[in-house]
Amino acid sequence: MLTRLSVSNFAIIDELHLQLENGLTIITGETGAGKSILLGALKLVLGERADLKQLNDPDKKCVIEASFDVSKLNLEPFFEENELDFESESILRRELLPGGRSRAFINDTPVTLDVLQKLSEQLIDIHSQFSSENLLDEKYQMQILDAYARQIPLVAQYKINYTQRTHKKNELSELESLLRSKSQESDYKNFLLNELKEARLERHELEQLEQEQKELQHVDEIQKILTETYTKLETPEIGVLSRINEISSAMQRIADFADNLKLISDRINSIKIELIDLQDEIQSRVSRMEMNPERLDEITERLNLLHSLMVKHRVNSIEELIEIRADLENENTDFQILENKIAVVQQEINELENQLKSDSEKISVGRKGVISQVENSLLQTLSKLGMENSSMKIKLNPAKGFTPDGADEINILFTANKGAAMKPIGKSVSGGERSRLMLAIKNLLSSHLQLPTLILDEVDTGVSGKVADEVGKLMKEMSAGMQLISITHLPQVAAKGNHHFKVLKKTEQNFTKTIVRELNSEERIMEIAELISGSDISENAIQQARALIGT
Repeated sequence: MLTRLSVSNFAIIDELHLQLENGLTIITGETGAGKSILLGALKLVLGERADLKQLNDPDKKCVIEASFDVSKLNLEPFFEENELDFESESILRRELLPGGRSRAFINDTPVTLDVLQKLSEQLIDIHSQFSSENLLDEKYQMQILDAYARQIPLVAQYKINYTQRTHKKNELSELESLLRSKSQESDYKNFLLNELKEARLERHELEQLEQEQKELQHVDEIQKILTETYTKLETPEIGVLSRINEISSAMQRIADFADNLKLISDRINSIKIELIDLQDEIQSRVSRMEMNPERLDEITERLNLLHSLMVKHRVNSIEELIEIRADLENENTDFQILENKIAVVQQEINELENQLKSDSEKISVGRKGVISQVENSLLQTLSKLGMENSSMKIKLNPAKGFTPDGADEINILFTANKGAAMKPIGKSVSGGERSRLMLAIKNLLSSHLQLPTLILDEVDTGVSGKVADEVGKLMKEMSAGMQLISITHLPQVAAKGNHHFKVLKKTEQNFTKTIVRELNSEERIMEIAELISGSDISENAIQQARALIGT
């Protein structure tokens, strides 16, 4: 419920603070006193678009703040979803800045207008004489039947599954799109993968092949030089080994004469051993080496393949080609994973649709079972409100597939005149009739739902006498279980209020201001008497006012 409303620097409101209670609150005031301005301020803090012209003083900011008791509305999930601090007494604030910008806050946390509107929709419902959006909204019409059938929890679960199914269908569409995209590339990628597999790539292969190619290309020169080297080592008397043998023998004869000579002799002997090993290695290498043009052709062909693959894939090594091959193999695996995931999501959709089918059938049965009761209840209430000749027919037909509210389509036909053909409700009621019809619907819903604060803005316009009294009684009954605020000109309605505020226009120092004050018992009597007889209040009007209030 709305517990407090504060307004500063809005239109002709300079400063205003209202404390509000549960039950039926009445707001009265002369035409032009500022009731619509007060309502406009409230709509602004509930998320309506702002206009800089609404500033009273264009050089100061406008602040509108509304406090709500939300302790019984189960709104914790909303606050958690939007990362807001939950407070049982939550404050909505709107600021209009002189520069033209506006800001919105919930419990002092900045929020977007969209978040502010979504929360306010669950807190307050403002209905004026010409409001018809709800009456024409199929979702709202369905809610009337669901509330009466007491199946709101079942519908809520259906909506959860419907939302999940929508998300899953979107996910499936994205996966299938990705699969199509991958399918278009898969043939070429499979070709590349097979090409790399057939190449049988090995790490460090390139360096080894290039070295072997170089050796085969220069085999003649290598053999010639190795043979010459071997000859120079081996040739008797003039060869290196012959000379080193002579030197080694000579050094051994003098090695025992001094320690340093022994070291020199040992080093010469080591050289001799190394030269013998080197001679053997050269001899072995020469014996193994031969011209092999076939092997050279193989190596050249292999190198050409490897280089062409590196150019194609824009890399510089075999190792990088191996990584690309692994990536392509993984993509092939991803392709299979993607197909499996599509199958899983499709199965989830099938399961959700089976559940939706089951739930929607139960919901439809529940709705059909209460249609006649809803029709009778609304017509009885309308009869009390002076529309005793009304006729109504609620039609429920199968929808083409699942909708957010079930598998039904609803059409409400109505006429307020006896003998007249019934038409869709949006085309068959006038402004005053629409208000009374909406009041009857709100009354029906109030006994079956936890409704937010309801504000009725002159919905009783066009009625009088006994009907006006019945309107007041109906509002009083509704307010027993909810907070109802009624802006009215009817004394019969005003007399039923638990609390009564009057909107006045006051001029001070050439400035006109709107003020709102709560009336005490005697002030209420005088206000209602004024509604009865006008500004020239008669004693008879005062007595009538007392009678209406019951004092």
